[in-house]
Amino acid sequence: MAAMIPPTTRVLLSAVLCCTCAACEWMKPEKIPKAMPVRFPKANTSDGTKGRPRQMGAILFVNADANFVLIDSRGRAMPEAGTALKCLRDGIETGIIAVGKERQGTNVVADIVTGSPRKGDQVFQ
Repeated sequence: MAAMIPPTTRVLLSAVLCCTCAACEWMKPEKIPKAMPVRFPKANTSDGTKGRPRQMGAILFVNADANFVLIDSRGRAMPEAGTALKCLRDGIETGIIAVGKERQGTNVVADIVTGSPRKGDQVFQ
């Protein structure tokens, strides 16, 4: 088969093939850089230490008359009694509570210090 193709045609086809390969190499999409890890700004937590706030659970029940809430800690270790925690709903602070001594299973009682937290609010340290 190669004998039937004149030499000038073979040279021309080789040149076209080389240009095509070079064009394919040239037209490769740019390499996408790896995403940088997200770094949260260092902020003061409720206990005064620097670091990212930790979610401690959610409010299950609010008794505004007796000024306390019941927190579901979702299996997380709750801080010692007297520690201040922030209550947030949709990123807006709704109140500050103080962890109490009363605990049963994953539930912890906390006193309302300021604000008016509601059922479903997220609790952060």
